[in-house]
Amino acid sequence: MKIEEVESKLQDTFSTQLQDVLQPLIPPGYRAYFYFYDRNGKKKRKDAAAENWSADSGQIQIWFYRKEQTAEPKQVQTDGNSAKDVPDPSADPIFDVIRALSLAERRPGFEFVSLKWFRDAALPAGGYDWAKSDQKRQETLRDAIAKRLILTSKVPNPKDPQFPVTAIRLNRLMPEVRSVLGEQDDEDLDFHPVEIRGEPMSATIIRERRQQ
Repeated sequence: MKIEEVESKLQDTFSTQLQDVLQPLIPPGYRAYFYFYDRNGKKKRKDAAAENWSADSGQIQIWFYRKEQTAEPKQVQTDGNSAKDVPDPSADPIFDVIRALSLAERRPGFEFVSLKWFRDAALPAGGYDWAKSDQKRQETLRDAIAKRLILTSKVPNPKDPQFPVTAIRLNRLMPEVRSVLGEQDDEDLDFHPVEIRGEPMSATIIRERRQQ
């Protein structure tokens, strides 16, 4: 059996039940769609064998779309009577970046994630087709940073202190990031971190110590 067949059966079997259970949360007119992901957060190909997915390490994500939309790209008519693609949000490269960076942030023994390492090593190793292109990786990361989904900072370089490293981290206060990672909003959170422009405090301390 193919992944596509399993996803279709899940949608036919559980979509209505989910709507009933989540009625207070999901507005009327939406339909649930199911997607299979591997342990690296990469969406499984629809023509892949279902047996290749593991319940021990894989994920099943549920996305909600309006009933007039579909979970796969389709042709719709615009006001200009021309066809336009409606993309699948779960296939957005930025979503892959968010999941990959979340994994990178949890690496034991590492205090930060280097932008260069993440761009040139982690993303290509993730198995994403789009990440095979150097230009696409740069554009996607630049877009995620511009949208404030990823925050950057300068940290001391352990190998060469004269040349700080650009580090990146997820902006987990952004609803888009929490949605991709399946994290719940915490409306009762009293503390809201505020990013301050300028160099990190650690870099300031190191520079001042050298001047003494």
